[in-house]
Amino acid sequence: MPHKNAAGDVYPLNHLHPFRFPLELERGPVTISVAFAMHCFTRGIQSEDTSGDMYQDAREKRTFCPERYQLSRLLPRLVRDLASASCRFAKSGNYVTVEAVDLNGNRRVYGVFFNVRQWKHEGGPRILLTVQSAYALSPTQHQPGTGKIRFTRLIELTLEGVKPKPPR
Repeated sequence: MPHKNAAGDVYPLNHLHPFRFPLELERGPVTISVAFAMHCFTRGIQSEDTSGDMYQDAREKRTFCPERYQLSRLLPRLVRDLASASCRFAKSGNYVTVEAVDLNGNRRVYGVFFNVRQWKHEGGPRILLTVQSAYALSPTQHQPGTGKIRFTRLIELTLEGVKPKPPR
């Protein structure tokens, strides 16, 4: 369902509908099923936020963020491009990839935080990838995450039932 703010502006969210795509690994093809959490287009509530800024699901209430929303339009492509990317270990069992994006002529550093898990499904191996959060990072701030792991290696290990360990 699209978000409608107090001014009546409508923000469609269909670009964040779940989708899947095939990923070729040395061991054979795997299907990656992708889902997006609302932290991709909302932020924490601040005192100056109005009720017209709120977005709520069954678990929580947050503030709709126009900046995160605009950047979220890039997420389906960025997720599909993970096959050629390296990721870092983030907190709470998540991984992060940091991208330089150009949004309306402005270069931004964009952190995409996600988790992966094996998903038993008819028709072969499948991974559920959930983008938990995504937002612009300060270029002067230390980049999130530690160590590196290729996305394809992360998927191979996940299919083997192995949870990769971050470096110490």
